[in-house]
Amino acid sequence: MQRIYLENTDLSQENIRLKDKDLVHQLTKVLRVRIWEEISLFDGVNNFDISFKIIELWKREITLERICDHENNSEINFELSLYNALPNKLEKIEYIIQKGTEIGFTQFNFFRTDRSQKLVISDNKLIRLEKIITEATEQSGRAIIPKINISDDFDINNLPDGKNIFFHTQNDNSQDLKSIEKTAWENINLFVWPEGGWSEREVQILEKNTSRIHLGNRILRTETTGIVTGFYIIQSLKK
Repeated sequence: MQRIYLENTDLSQENIRLKDKDLVHQLTKVLRVRIWEEISLFDGVNNFDISFKIIELWKREITLERICDHENNSEINFELSLYNALPNKLEKIEYIIQKGTEIGFTQFNFFRTDRSQKLVISDNKLIRLEKIITEATEQSGRAIIPKINISDDFDINNLPDGKNIFFHTQNDNSQDLKSIEKTAWENINLFVWPEGGWSEREVQILEKNTSRIHLGNRILRTETTGIVTGFYIIQSLKK
């Protein structure tokens, strides 16, 4: 069954008419749906998928009839946010948000650090990033679409609420990933370095208010670290 994200629509209606030309094109020309075929819709906010069947199929419009709804149990029961230093290429952000959405991150925050290289994210690029997140949510069967924020002036002196963890390549005064408490944290925030690593200034600030985690002797790339550690934490803490 095809699964489609549909925003700003009341999915409790008995009948829905799809008129968005891009969505109609995707369903008819790419996915090649047919009359009476069933599709699943979700709104990206609630933990429910709604099954509909296609009862009318036109060139510019599709009419759906509601069948039933069912709870989507794919989401974790806590907030897992990634605070990733801006990488040097847009492709790395695309990889991080696609894979991070698949494994279960609820929010992505990219921010400039002392050693971040210059990377400008235009409004059009941000729209593309949001589309990648939406497509990854559809593909992976998730119910909630993660949020993305990009900031040039994030204040690491003012960290978010919850369990804050930052990763470091040095073992001094560090814990390993297995030592993270299996407490029912409502918010877990992971801080990942840029290509050049954290500056000494940033390390001094972060280690005052976070858990410093060393990932072993292998140095992971910035686009790998959040994905690996996020998956481990989800598997360790999920009920």
